[in-house]
Amino acid sequence: MVQEKEAMGWRSSRLYLHAGLYSLAVYLMSSAWAQGVWLMPVLFASHALIDGWKATRRKRTYSFMIDQMLHLAVLVVAFFLLSTAWVAQEKFFWFWKSPRVLCVVLGYLLVLWPFGRLMQVLTSPLRSQIEGQSSRGLESAGLWIGCLERAFLLSFILLNYLTGVALLLGLKSIFRFGEIKDPDNRKEAEYILIGTLLSFGFAIGVGLVIKYISLRLP
Repeated sequence: MVQEKEAMGWRSSRLYLHAGLYSLAVYLMSSAWAQGVWLMPVLFASHALIDGWKATRRKRTYSFMIDQMLHLAVLVVAFFLLSTAWVAQEKFFWFWKSPRVLCVVLGYLLVLWPFGRLMQVLTSPLRSQIEGQSSRGLESAGLWIGCLERAFLLSFILLNYLTGVALLLGLKSIFRFGEIKDPDNRKEAEYILIGTLLSFGFAIGVGLVIKYISLRLP
């Protein structure tokens, strides 16, 4: 079904079969069979349009993410339209008005992008010394590894799971062992060590600051 959708796009009959099955499943699981009669046609149309658009794009991360976010947005809107319990909606909006929640969200945003960019600037003089070596990794792999490790570290700090910090550092050391054991790769090994310590330091620092602020919030 997926292969035919990608090959034929809007002309694929399975695109519409998939949208129909999806809308039927969501309608049945919603239990809103009387007041939600509009749900199936809306979900069918939105799902077919979103998947059809995605089928016309090349397989890239951004198109997949946009596709998933659009599907999620349709479900969220449908939930609010169907929900007769304003209490649930009030709780949802209160969640995003909570200073503690906003502080945590800000922390994740900081460790993912600004600090990633800051690390790139700080290590650029060191990176220029190892460029041109024969051993090259995947494009942008370092960026993704750094973002993921800082997100995990921040989560571990906020959850008081300090064992996870040690585990993550140990796992990274194991995976990097092949690169740092060779004396000829000393510059690269030192570059990796500096980057790792900076990444860990930023994530742990943000986590401690968030915990300090959260304890003093009303």
